[in-house]
This record gives sequence, C-alpha cells and structure tokens, in this order.
Amino acid sequence: MTPDEIARLPRPLAFVLPGGGALGAYQVGVLRALAERSVKADLLVGVSAGAVNASLYAWNEGVDGVQRMETVWRNIRRRDLLRVDVGRLALAFAGRHPSFLDNRHGLQFLRHHFGSRQLEQAPIPLVLVATDLSTGEAVGITKGDMATAILASSAFPGVYPPVHIDGRTYVDGGVVADIPLDLTLAHGAASALVLNVPPLAHDAPPTRAIDILFRASSLGVEAHGRTALRRPPPGLQVVEIAAQPSAITTFDVGRSAGVIGEAYAHTVDWLAGDAR
Repeated sequence: MTPDEIARLPRPLAFVLPGGGALGAYQVGVLRALAERSVKADLLVGVSAGAVNASLYAWNEGVDGVQRMETVWRNIRRRDLLRVDVGRLALAFAGRHPSFLDNRHGLQFLRHHFGSRQLEQAPIPLVLVATDLSTGEAVGITKGDMATAILASSAFPGVYPPVHIDGRTYVDGGVVADIPLDLTLAHGAASALVLNVPPLAHDAPPTRAIDILFRASSLGVEAHGRTALRRPPPGLQVVEIAAQPSAITTFDVGRSAGVIGEAYAHTVDWLAGDAR
C-alpha cells in the first residue's frame, strides 16, 4: 500500500502497535519508513512493548524523533529490564511472590525516558492497553502516569508483577488483546494501520518447561491476533504491515536492534507496492 493509498483511508487513522517484547525494536524500523514518507497517525494504540513504542513516538514524531527512538532501542541491555534475583525466584516458586522478577529496573528505565509525563498530555492521543486480571477485560488506559500505565500494559504474567491502578489489577494487554481493534474503534479511529512484529520462526520444539511455556504463550497470542485481523469490527478499515518470521524471541533483550534495519527495508518495499 502506497503512502497515497494510506492518505485516502478514512480518518482518524490509528497506528496499532502490538506487543512482542524484544521484537518491539522491529516497529521502530517500520515507523522510520512511515515517517520518511510523511505517513502520520491521529491516534496511537499500544500493547506491551508496543505501548513503549507508542509512548515514545507520541513525543518523537517525524524522522528525527524516530531516530531518537532507535537510539533508545539500540542502547537497551538485558540488565535494564531482566535482572534475576535467586531469592525472589525461590519465593515465587513457594507462592510468596506474584512474579519471578520485580519491575523496579523497568520502572527506572521508564522514568529515565518519560519522567512524570501524563498520558493525557501526549501530543498524539494515546491509548495503552492492559488486561484486567479480575475480569479478563481489555482496558484502554488514557489518563494518568505514563510509566505506570506502560508497566501495566507490559506486565507479562508470572514474569513481572501485576500493576494496580485506580483499584484495578492489570497484567500484559497481549493476554487478551494483542491487536485491540475493538478498542481502537471505540476510541474514535475510522482506520487502523497495524504495525506487526515478526512471528516466531518455525523451530524444533523446546524441551525446558520455561521455554515451552513462553513459546506456547507466544503462539497463542499470535493466533488470537490473526483471528482479530481476519474479523475486524464493522466500521474500522484495517491495514496490516506484516513481518517475516524471526529467530529473535520475546526475551532476547539486547539482541533485537538488528531487526530495525530489516523492518525499515521491508516497509520501504511494502510502501512501494513491492512487498505483501
């Protein structure tokens, strides 16, 4: 789909950024290609890692802004987000902690980049999607502390602790709505451009319990996303920028920056009508 064809989509146009952990870096390459061709969003809807990118992009629109986003992703190291404490692991296995990791370092990372910004102050309207752990409802958070909302949207169950906001308990939005088209429509969009991350590449089945859990959960999220794209809600025109499978996995933090260039090249071809 060319930029001219995108310009003819009904407005408001939302960029929908699903989750993908470390593969969120891929969306930066897509955004750079879109920015270079002056494709702009009227609304940003982010889930999990996509919530990080949507929030960064809300204050960093345009080519220069996306370059700043790329710098953020290229400088992320595993210790910024994933620090294992053996004592906490033991307590989690014993049922005395709600997660294997804490989110202190993730919060420090977010505070460094967002400070105390509020969602309602975003230059581009912003919706961050989390899952209500009590009701199973996908919730679009549009007000309040941005860093806390991002933590809620990206609280991978069991790995990071649930996040409490205004009396509700949230976990990762991708649990029930990795491609939240219903919420995108409900927040006023007439069209949605979905910036997908690469699906899992075919591989030999893992044998370790934790690897089986993560791969199975990723496959489930991908399947739910494909269903959402096949059955968009009436009244919302949906266009997907698909991605090729990758061997990079959700928790390969620090290894994913290489996919930015791949994403950029693929999206340039897609916008020229050379990739489908």
